[in-house]
Amino acid sequence: MRKTITYFFYLTIFIVLASCSTIVTENKDSIKTEADSAMTENQLSDSVVVESNKTDKTALTSMFVKAIHNYIDAVYQKDKTVFDTLFFINRKNGQPDDFPDIKLPQSINKTKLLLFTQQQADNHKQLYRPSAPCINLIGGVEKNKAEFIFVTFYPEYNHQYDCYINYKFNSENKDYELEKLTIEVLIFDKNKKPDHFAIYQDGKHTGDKPIK
Repeated sequence: MRKTITYFFYLTIFIVLASCSTIVTENKDSIKTEADSAMTENQLSDSVVVESNKTDKTALTSMFVKAIHNYIDAVYQKDKTVFDTLFFINRKNGQPDDFPDIKLPQSINKTKLLLFTQQQADNHKQLYRPSAPCINLIGGVEKNKAEFIFVTFYPEYNHQYDCYINYKFNSENKDYELEKLTIEVLIFDKNKKPDHFAIYQDGKHTGDKPIK
């Protein structure tokens, strides 16, 4: 699932940036954005992402809310950032990574959640800042696991960091439990070109990763 998410993650950044009036000129492989699952039909039959089933949609919504909650907590743990608003792009590109047909709550932990169409995201890009970033959220939920990527932009469509969240289903508790959460911060060199990613876990810098 991670490989398929990564594939669409890089594919969608091209689609998103192509629609923006502000084009980031750095290496396109260093500026990532979303992807959901490239799930096969058989995988979808074993997933909670079944739009025709109301219960499954409820479970999917619950997992997205849980992931957003963990994202907010993780970023605060890393650098004490307090979000006032999160702007999510409601991608509808006819791709497997399109944002699902779910309704998010108006706020989580006093942080407002706004779901923008791509056009709305473009029209309001001047609003994006550290406490109110634009996010491309990619999520995939299956019976035994769930994975999410928060691709975070500000100001405008400048890529800042990605948050990877993995869950594993606990059959005893009948719930998805947090398995791993990593934040990868894009670090620039003195010429303002992407140089590497700084890796954070549990709020602490654990190492660096080269840009592929």
